[in-house]
Amino acid sequence: MARIVRLVSHDPTWAQQFREEAERLSSVFGEQLVAIHHIGSTAISGMIAKPIIDMLVEVHNIASVDSLNEAMCQLGYTPRGELGIPGRRYFRKGGEEIHTYHVHVFEIGHSEVR
Repeated sequence: MARIVRLVSHDPTWAQQFREEAERLSSVFGEQLVAIHHIGSTAISGMIAKPIIDMLVEVHNIASVDSLNEAMCQLGYTPRGELGIPGRRYFRKGGEEIHTYHVHVFEIGHSEVR
C-alpha cells in the first residue's frame, strides 16, 4: 500500500509533542545522548507541514546506536539503518501508510547535523 502524505495547517501542539517524545528518547539513548533537536516543517511556527515530527538526535558514538534497536522498537519505532545517508541511523514511528515521527541519529560533529 502506498504511503499517505498530506499537508496541514500548523498545529501549536507539535512543540509539546516533540518535547514529550524527546523525553522518551532521552531514556533510550542515556549517556550516549548529546542533544535532541526538533527539525523540519513542524518546527516552524505557522508553516503548513506534513504532520510528522522530525527529530535529530546527536550521540557520542553512532555505532552504539545499533544496540538500541530493540528499545526503539518498544517505543513503537522501526529501525531502518543508514537508509542512504552514511553515518546516520534512521527510525520511523507509525504505520506503513502514515508516519508520526522520524528520528535521524548522527554522531556529534557529523556534517549532516549542520
